[in-house]
Amino acid sequence: MHRHGTVFEELAVEVMAELPTDEARCEALDLVELVRAVPRAWPDVRDPGSVEEIREAFEPRC
Repeated sequence: MHRHGTVFEELAVEVMAELPTDEARCEALDLVELVRAVPRAWPDVRDPGSVEEIREAFEPRC
């Protein structure tokens, strides 16, 4: 389990580094905090049918 967490953290660092501005990084962190606070309110990405739901929810931000 620790290894999975390490991989996730490394990926998160890479993704954050790819964001073009400090404003974009702040928006991403705000979104992470929202999801962390109420995780069941968000689509489960493990569900294959969730792709469309996620796309609809985040299209304006993508």
